[in-house]
Amino acid sequence: MNEEYNALLLNKNSSRVPLPPNRTAIGCKWSFRVKENPDGSIHKHKARLIAKRFHQQFGYDYNEIFSPIIL
Repeated sequence: MNEEYNALLLNKNSSRVPLPPNRTAIGCKWSFRVKENPDGSIHKHKARLIAKRFHQQFGYDYNEIFSPIIL
C-alpha cells in the first residue's frame, strides 16, 4: 500500500483543486489482492486506490459518459 501511495505522489498525476459550491468530493477506497505462483505460494501483494464513482449522479456531477476503448 505504501508503494502504491508513494508512486501516486511521485507521478504527480493529481492535484488538489477547490471544490465548487454545493458539490461533494468523490471518495476512494483501497483494494487489496494477493498474486500467487502456479504452485499456490504467494508471489506478491498488490494494492490499488480506487475512486468510488458510483456516488456520482448523472446531470449533477457529470453530463457525458466516456468509455475508453482500444481497437
